[in-house]
Amino acid sequence: MIYTGHGERTFEHDLSPIASPTYPVPGSGDQPPIIPRSTGAAARQAAAYACSSITGYDLVEPQRPCSGWLRGDSESGIGIALSSSTETFVQEGEIDSDVEIHGGFGREETKIVKVDFISRLPVELAIHVLSELDAATLATASLVSKHWAHVVENQHVWRESFLREKTTTYATGALVKPGSGLGVPDILPDNDWKEIYRVKEELDQHWREGKAKPVYLLGHTDSIYCLQFDENKIITGSRDRTIRVWDLKTFACKLVIGPPEVVKDLSFSLLYAEDGSPVHCAVLPDLEPVLGPDGHPRSPRRAHHSVPSLQAPALHHNASILCLQYDKEILVTGSSDATCIVYDITQNYRPVRRLKHHSAAVLDLSFDEKHIVTCSKDISICVWDRQTGTMLKQLRGHAGPVNAVQMRGNTIVSCSGDFRVKLWNIDTGKCIREFLGHSKGLACSQFSEDGRYIASAGNDKVIRIWDANTGECVREMKAHDNLVRSLHVDSISGRLVSGSYDSDIKVWDMETGTPLLDFPKWHSSWVLSAKSDYRRIVSSGQEPKILVLDFGAEIKNVEMLETAARHEVECMGKVQRTRRSHAREAGTVW
Repeated sequence: MIYTGHGERTFEHDLSPIASPTYPVPGSGDQPPIIPRSTGAAARQAAAYACSSITGYDLVEPQRPCSGWLRGDSESGIGIALSSSTETFVQEGEIDSDVEIHGGFGREETKIVKVDFISRLPVELAIHVLSELDAATLATASLVSKHWAHVVENQHVWRESFLREKTTTYATGALVKPGSGLGVPDILPDNDWKEIYRVKEELDQHWREGKAKPVYLLGHTDSIYCLQFDENKIITGSRDRTIRVWDLKTFACKLVIGPPEVVKDLSFSLLYAEDGSPVHCAVLPDLEPVLGPDGHPRSPRRAHHSVPSLQAPALHHNASILCLQYDKEILVTGSSDATCIVYDITQNYRPVRRLKHHSAAVLDLSFDEKHIVTCSKDISICVWDRQTGTMLKQLRGHAGPVNAVQMRGNTIVSCSGDFRVKLWNIDTGKCIREFLGHSKGLACSQFSEDGRYIASAGNDKVIRIWDANTGECVREMKAHDNLVRSLHVDSISGRLVSGSYDSDIKVWDMETGTPLLDFPKWHSSWVLSAKSDYRRIVSSGQEPKILVLDFGAEIKNVEMLETAARHEVECMGKVQRTRRSHAREAGTVW
């Protein structure tokens, strides 16, 4: 039996590729049966109609069987003792003290006995039935009897309930795939799904209450323009011309990539303070002021000091790192030097090629398995072949700097200082829709995962949500007191995270436009980038520090929601052992 990740089960041999078996497939052990989709609904309806048509007619009183050997066959129902219509229909040994009297057959009354049907079912069927309940109902069901409690404790019950209740999304077009790093763990035989369900419920509650533990990561020496993160790491790009890779579990900085004049000539000051302590560390601020012995608020605690590896490849950026994106294979960065660089993550972030065509700073980029899309201060958008680095198209139509781009399938959304949001077809290179309504220049735009919605914001301090299909503005939120610099759409939860020059980070409900959370002044100046996942918000700004707001830090067993394999971290460990050989090949200084 194979679990497909969407609440369905298929069989590899006998039933494949038939979508549904003709007859019920018996369960085995703790596995529930497979019930055919066509189960005689028409016959049931006909029977129900026949029953209703004879309502009101006198029924012939059934004859009481007299053979003693007929008793005791509980599965076939032969052992049911029939009495007159005024007596209770009870199987021997199953009399319940709580008997209800209802209108019965004909003009007389029949006693109806409450029967514990779960205890009478085969265990695999009982599991299948109870797995249709949500957590609250399961908790109630476990109080019915010891047998019900035993069935409810089965991991299959909680797995099915979790995958049904906790994998639905706001705007992704599909259920969350287990093991994809989105808060739904891999399907493993030893998972405690009841505990996983509890952890997810508590995490959702922390999001509703805004209960997050803050941590600052220090190490950069100038503004941090861009970042991306997953369950294991954060990658940041800065005005100090470096790219840094951080371990999100330990808060250690693992790698610094930069030009030789920064990494080689300033290597000591890049790693150590004047007192000899490592400059890369985590700062744990107190949520409320804590007074020291002198009666003054104590300084924030510094912890998790680290000394990263240094990499100075011959192929590097000569100016600020303004934008970046990565997946499991590559990292792409864009810079004020008007170029992009593609790095091979699987080979210790070895630079592979430079993308060069823009005539001014590359302000944003996006890529998928086929294309890399970049936008620039030169008011153009370029489409590149991911595998070869060949430029395929240059899109023109904006009248100002193109500040943001994002891809969904063969569609690009862009926004510009010309007040406009545009939708482009990658195949034709044509603008297919324009969204008008903002009164000032735009700084950021985001697609929902399924391509249904677009969020945009900028200097008019307003966030607008657009229907990508009709061009209609479906929602408008007065968001901040200054320019909205960053937007991030979480298409799973429906949360929209915004960051502003007013130094605030806010969380909104995409569907209603309702403000959910506000984190004011956690940055001392402009917020330049803010992103989120199922557990954290990570942001950066004009000051050289990264803010991590962890909603799961205080939750026991929160790591149970994570993907089991730490592919990227393992990969990093392997390449660290061979970094010297790569350094010689790429001209890297360590």
